[in-house]
Amino acid sequence: MRKLGVAAMVAAMIGVAGLQGASADQPRRGWDHFSFGVPWEDSYGYSQAIRAGDTVYISGQLSHDAAGNFIGEGDFGLQVRTSLANLDKVLAHYRIPRSQIISVKIYTKDLPKNFDTAARLHKEYFGRHRPTDTIVGVVDLAFPQQLVEIEAVALVSPRS
Repeated sequence: MRKLGVAAMVAAMIGVAGLQGASADQPRRGWDHFSFGVPWEDSYGYSQAIRAGDTVYISGQLSHDAAGNFIGEGDFGLQVRTSLANLDKVLAHYRIPRSQIISVKIYTKDLPKNFDTAARLHKEYFGRHRPTDTIVGVVDLAFPQQLVEIEAVALVSPRS
């Protein structure tokens, strides 16, 4: 068998199978996109969540109100609670209980200072449910006053 370079192999696969999914200008058929309508969704070009089959992929939630105004500058606990409340709004759209969340990622500035608060509020939010979780310390997030961002993956029943 002849060795192909990576670019040649990708080109050959596209030639045989065609490009998968929709073009960048069209949403993929069968996927349900959800947005809050806040300004950065359109300017950045993303959805708050996408349901693909029985899985909902939820973008990092942050601390903002319905109009997109930031909430809780300097208050890590309030930012976590508001981010989780926004996560609840996404779950409500898809009629998913918290117990269907299977994975969580928390990105936080100043992790050593904020870890215990994040852990306490995570446990408070989930109760006895224990999704997988990763917490990552970061230098910066999208907005200067932002201290935390929380993303998740959830399962939904096919009839939801």
